[in-house]
Amino acid sequence: MATTSRRSMIQSAGFILGTLAAPSPSHAGTANPFFEEEVNFEPSQQATSNKIDINGAIIVDYMQFPGMYPRAAGKIASHGPYANVRDLYKIPGLSSHDIAMFDKYKKELTVLPPGRMFDERINQRQST
Repeated sequence: MATTSRRSMIQSAGFILGTLAAPSPSHAGTANPFFEEEVNFEPSQQATSNKIDINGAIIVDYMQFPGMYPRAAGKIASHGPYANVRDLYKIPGLSSHDIAMFDKYKKELTVLPPGRMFDERINQRQST
């Protein structure tokens, strides 16, 4: 009887401690709730209606569009920042195929202000 009572007490204590240690819903989205104020999501990090942000996308993001990867995607990733989707047509050295791909998928693309992803993409040279 003493072992059963002890086991129940240990299990109850574990449950209570686990509940207390669990993050509250207001902190569930951060890795460390103590730095909640420091979390700053840039616009380029936020999802926008399933469109690809051409200022924040890396080349592999364009693989979902047949014919866009790797050449047209590499052209996009190698240039910028872009103010609007029409700026894609100003990229030097575009082929007729690149232009056709831009025409075909322009409704799937969007432009957000360049942020950290743009800088990282350019610094890492993830382009062709």
